[in-house]
Amino acid sequence: MVGILVLLTVNIHFRQWKRSKQPAAQPYDPTPKSFEALLASAMKPLSPMERRYLRLFLEEKTTEEIAAAMHVEPSSVYTMKYRIRKKFPADFSLPF
Repeated sequence: MVGILVLLTVNIHFRQWKRSKQPAAQPYDPTPKSFEALLASAMKPLSPMERRYLRLFLEEKTTEEIAAAMHVEPSSVYTMKYRIRKKFPADFSLPF
């Protein structure tokens, strides 16, 4: 059990370090107008739950924060990211 906790802690710290080494991304403007424009560019309509997740992604929350807010496992958040990306064109650049 202790070994798993150590691995999780190391993984979290590595992700934070990796994120700090990346160049600063242009902040996404989460205003309703830009959010609606983003939804309009989807090839398939997003469900209400996918829209909630998308808002959290656009607020640049971490996977762990989103999982805690939505009361789900982090793996469910990764799955939702995948499902949301599938609904946009392949060459479309999502801000997460």
